[in-house]
Amino acid sequence: MNRIRMAVHARSARPPRRVTRERARPAVARVTAGSFLVGILATVAAPGLASAATAGSAAVARSAASKPGSRAFFGLGPASATKIDGRAYFAWSADPGSFLHDHVAVVNFGITKVTLHVFVTNAVSTPNGGTGFLPAGQARGGPASWVTIAFPNHSSTITLAPRSKVILPITVVIPKNAPPGDHVGAVVAAYYSVIQSKNHARLHLVQQVADRIITRISGKLVPQLSVLDLRVSHTSPLSPFASGMATLSFTVKNTGNELLGGKVSASVHGLFGSTETHANFLTVPVMLPGGSDGGRVTVTGVYPEFLMTAKVSVDPTVVTGQLDQGLTTYSAQVSFWSVPWILLIIVILLVLLAVGIWLLRRRRRRPPAATPPAPAMAGSVEQ
Repeated sequence: MNRIRMAVHARSARPPRRVTRERARPAVARVTAGSFLVGILATVAAPGLASAATAGSAAVARSAASKPGSRAFFGLGPASATKIDGRAYFAWSADPGSFLHDHVAVVNFGITKVTLHVFVTNAVSTPNGGTGFLPAGQARGGPASWVTIAFPNHSSTITLAPRSKVILPITVVIPKNAPPGDHVGAVVAAYYSVIQSKNHARLHLVQQVADRIITRISGKLVPQLSVLDLRVSHTSPLSPFASGMATLSFTVKNTGNELLGGKVSASVHGLFGSTETHANFLTVPVMLPGGSDGGRVTVTGVYPEFLMTAKVSVDPTVVTGQLDQGLTTYSAQVSFWSVPWILLIIVILLVLLAVGIWLLRRRRRRPPAATPPAPAMAGSVEQ
């Protein structure tokens, strides 16, 4: 069950490395612990993907679990023309204007037949930097437009007998104007059911599993993370000998065209050389191009040294097996004033006191002014 939630709400995506169809490495354990996505539909709902999921999906799942007829147990994943081949997800590298072939296997592990709707969709960024997928029929361009699945009887709705599977051919046609970089989508299998709650209300439930598609288009690849909107709020201590703290808020955005994440560190530097660092306090998930994730950290032990500098750095994390070029540490900094008012007042008072004492002592040591001589009186004229 944890696999399904993580597959649907995947926070990270892993791009391919080679220039042909390849065997993807199981680099993201939280997206799929094995090579095949399995759905226990009586217990898992996918609100990020569902086009008709009810608001109370958790309660619905419990009701469904109590009705054997509403259970379904199935999965899907990459395959060769004859069998499941062990890849964790679809990883393709291609040039603009090229095409390639692959296969997807859809398996019914249950003891009753299931009818599934299989479709291709695109990934979208969630507000917290994660990855979600669009409902059926809402994706435009990207993998949803490039990937075609060949269905039996030309219908995307397939019925599987108990303990059976079907392997469907996939054709991928890359447009000549496809932009370089990583493009993410998913192959989704959806199961639609109608169940009745305890108050006799009929609930329509859509439950789905998805396996990611990651296509890297050749061209100018730009791995780039940007630290935006860095702001600082700080508090100065009342005691002149105590330290304060600075709170840094910021946004890390993937401004390149590759999937990229990172580990974030923050530091505060003082005018007189003091430095306080909070290293690797946040891990930014591997984000889609254009995705962003906000962060906040409080750095303690900060002594107010008038002009201060706050800095946030992101050490990029790449996909296992990926050899991206041009990676560096991405950072941003901002200056702010932190005046030790109590200490400054004490220093000013001490300076004034010292000046006053010096003036007083100088006045006491000054010799008395000399008395000017009396003017000489005119002598009498001698007769």
